[in-house]
Amino acid sequence: MRKIIIALPKGHRLLARSYEVFKRAGYASDSLECAIRLSDQKQLQHDSCCGRAAFLLVRNMDIPQYVDRNWAELGLTAFDCYREYELSSVMGGLAMRGDNFITDLLPDFALCGQSRFCVAGMQSGRDFYEKCKKSDEKILTVATQHPNIAAKYFASQRILADIVTIFGSSEIMPAHGSVDAIFDIVETGSALVENGLIIYDEAMPIQTKILVSKAALKYDVNVASMVDDISSSII
Repeated sequence: MRKIIIALPKGHRLLARSYEVFKRAGYASDSLECAIRLSDQKQLQHDSCCGRAAFLLVRNMDIPQYVDRNWAELGLTAFDCYREYELSSVMGGLAMRGDNFITDLLPDFALCGQSRFCVAGMQSGRDFYEKCKKSDEKILTVATQHPNIAAKYFASQRILADIVTIFGSSEIMPAHGSVDAIFDIVETGSALVENGLIIYDEAMPIQTKILVSKAALKYDVNVASMVDDISSSII
């Protein structure tokens, strides 16, 4: 029997918690548990003890593409990764992305704690931000690692925004990058405080979802069975 391929996020932050979702559903893996316990992620594929599944350890941001292209039948990832992937086709005029996976078969597993998207900036810039919320003439310059999600959010708030894409250290941008605000994922807020920033608005929570391939769900009864197993294991 062909194994069901499951993509899990590499790294210490989400891997252990993601694996537990499948372990509770009856898909334990001794080798993956050993890798997690030893913090050794050099081996990127681990078979389940039952022989019905194989876990692939990949970058969180790549998981949507793995499921979308049928490289994996299921993948557990966070909202920022799969939504940015979906929106990239709309914003960039690319071939449809995210058309082959379903995100709502199973609920949010809440693996990201209190993480949420926030708009933040310097205290001195708060008044300008509030003016941008009420004006169709003022333009808010925003730095973010998530340009498509940010663009959609600000459009929904009727805020004219010039989105600047960066790839890290967004907290220093209001002080050194000539931007009015950042749009970033915040959990505790300590990084904002340390860099002299405050939260202007909380935009949306970061959910963690299991993506399921539409094609696999249609043609492989074992995938549907796994989804049922996971659903039944949710406390």
